[in-house]
Amino acid sequence: MAERTEADQQEKQRVESTIDAEVAAIEDDDIEGYLAVLAEDALFLPPGLPSMGGEELRASLREFLEQWRVEWLGFRHDETEISGELAFHRFSYSWRLEPKSGGQLQVAHGKGLHILRRCDDGNWRIAREVRNDRPTPNTI
Repeated sequence: MAERTEADQQEKQRVESTIDAEVAAIEDDDIEGYLAVLAEDALFLPPGLPSMGGEELRASLREFLEQWRVEWLGFRHDETEISGELAFHRFSYSWRLEPKSGGQLQVAHGKGLHILRRCDDGNWRIAREVRNDRPTPNTI
């Protein structure tokens, strides 16, 4: 693989900053911040559920943040590559989910992939997200 230029490194950092904003918005219970990093046509493929996009996705994310308090136990940028107006970002995570209505805490560990698109305003936004959970923790 060719060595990255300084401009390439800066663009990679911009992509990862978009993901960092997603991670922070989830933990901060900030639905507007979360939705702001999504492309208009974002499509998510969550574990155990059908794919969802559009208003169905936005309603699902709102419901998730209304019902759960999220604490990240670890989040790692495993790989980020950019090709033109698209980027992919592979990640690993561990999080603790606490039901806001009370109840048993849940811990999930997993890995996933984002596809991001550079939008007309120059910002990177998440166009696709697929992730899966597994019973054992990642090495983060």
